[in-house]
Amino acid sequence: MAKTEEAYERLKADLLRSRIAPGAPLVVAGLKARYGLGWTPLREALSRLEAEGLVISERNRGYRVAPVSAAAIRDLQLARRTVEEALLVRSIEAGDADWEARIVAAHHRLSLTPAPEPGIDDAGMSLWEERHDAFHAALLSAGRSESLSRFQQQITEQLQRHHRHMLFDPQARHGLPQAAMADFRALVERTLGLAHHTELMDAALARDSARAVALLVEHIGFSLAVYAFLWPEDA
Repeated sequence: MAKTEEAYERLKADLLRSRIAPGAPLVVAGLKARYGLGWTPLREALSRLEAEGLVISERNRGYRVAPVSAAAIRDLQLARRTVEEALLVRSIEAGDADWEARIVAAHHRLSLTPAPEPGIDDAGMSLWEERHDAFHAALLSAGRSESLSRFQQQITEQLQRHHRHMLFDPQARHGLPQAAMADFRALVERTLGLAHHTELMDAALARDSARAVALLVEHIGFSLAVYAFLWPEDA
């Protein structure tokens, strides 16, 4: 069991951090060499990750990393909006002073963390992801629904993989002219920068559910905007 859990955790981490590219084949022999683990724990890990939507299995072709696409992002956006809208409204209605303090503290930590931009290293991206996700978790933390919170975490992980792919894939920005690169950096800043998160915090603390939800919906839509900039033919 310990080896299976190790295989699952290590492989999942590499998938979420886009260290193994979307669509790449997952050959068990290659995974054995990469992780120093046996066939059985790796196959069991792949089955678990397939159930989570991070891996797909094709008849006569084996396993491969789930691809990234505009359709996948739209689907994740719909799921995220459905879950997070409900949790946010419930949190604004039920949140107490401790909830407010958690939001302010998480926002402060996020404000101290440089937003990702093309070329950021893995450590910098990981720190930002940790603090960004903690901020959103704080916003939703008074929602009082274990099931919705569990779904929200799964959706967050899936989107993390898409964000990483958009920022780190060397082919994503290949051939972009300098002017387009400047536009791309501005779009990433708007998507991942602090300003929009501050507006979202202010609306939540003001108990303005309508504005908070509108800002959340806008925030959720940013991922597809970045993807469409890089791969307009797919979007």
